[in-house]
Amino acid sequence: MFTPLGDDASNLSDRIKDVVNNRSTNAPRSQQKRIGLSEVGEICVRKISYKLLDWEKTNPATDPWASISGTALHAWLADAFMDFPDQYLVEHKVQVTDELLGTADLFDIANKMVIDHKCVGATSMKSRKKGGMTHQQRVQINLYGLGIEKEFGEGSVEKVALAFYPLGGRLDGLHTIVEPYNRQLALDAIQRLQDTQVLLWQLDPEGTPKNWDLIPTTPSNFCSYCPWFLPFSKDGSKGCPGEVNAA
Repeated sequence: MFTPLGDDASNLSDRIKDVVNNRSTNAPRSQQKRIGLSEVGEICVRKISYKLLDWEKTNPATDPWASISGTALHAWLADAFMDFPDQYLVEHKVQVTDELLGTADLFDIANKMVIDHKCVGATSMKSRKKGGMTHQQRVQINLYGLGIEKEFGEGSVEKVALAFYPLGGRLDGLHTIVEPYNRQLALDAIQRLQDTQVLLWQLDPEGTPKNWDLIPTTPSNFCSYCPWFLPFSKDGSKGCPGEVNAA
């Protein structure tokens, strides 16, 4: 028999959402100010610029559940792989440059392979099976590789890999991608980040807000997920209009 939601049920749902959103908003990753290795390969220079300057977000109201699910699965996987300390380094801190720090999910010691867990929905899983790693993901995993290599020496890393776990699916839906380690790709990404920092120093959008419009954008269908997306904005200091500028 179907029982319609009453006031008690609706209130309970709201209270649960409030608690979940509060924890998500105040989680260490959500509070991160320094640019993370997962963000260095972002193709949009303006998005990276907003992040580097810790600019006020204009689009913070995104549903946190996918991120929460991914964080929980990462923690479970870390515990599982810690049962094999002779085979894997788990949640290993890496220092890529003085400013770029990160945590590699896994380093397979014997196979000299850096591995990153990705927990994805059906649409993303389909895209990765068809198109392989995104550029941003490839940069991230090779930056981890560079950090491992700097710690353990040349030749310590030979391969990089992503393991895609299906959210809401079964373990037999696991999809993995393995590629040769590409040091130059990581170095190029670091140089691009440094070039962006120089651009910000030259344009000084903090002191001259109109110069935000001189920082290049790369509009895409994913703009609506950007923390600095502001539809129809004509002032880059207030937010970015994103895909509406695409030709």
